[in-house]
Amino acid sequence: MSDTSVTVIASLKVRSGMEDDARQALLAAVAPTRAEPGCLVYDLHQSTSDPTEFLFYERWSDAAALDAHSASTAPHRHVLRQQLGQMLGGAPSVTSWKRIG
Repeated sequence: MSDTSVTVIASLKVRSGMEDDARQALLAAVAPTRAEPGCLVYDLHQSTSDPTEFLFYERWSDAAALDAHSASTAPHRHVLRQQLGQMLGGAPSVTSWKRIG
């Protein structure tokens, strides 16, 4: 049986001085996202060398679950996009991966 899960690495950088606000906004999205159908892992990290850098490590049961998450208009996603818009120090990086071993 093949593994259909999809891993996502999403990283973003916020403007200096916005670290605490960004951390609060990002943390508020963790629990509701973990409750989404197909979410296996949704972990938030903050860089130990640059506190303006954040990373999400995500695993979704399959591409359909990830697509549903990406297209979601759930309140927590809407609020996060609004809050981060003024904090970002550049475009986020989002890459998808498939498990091969």
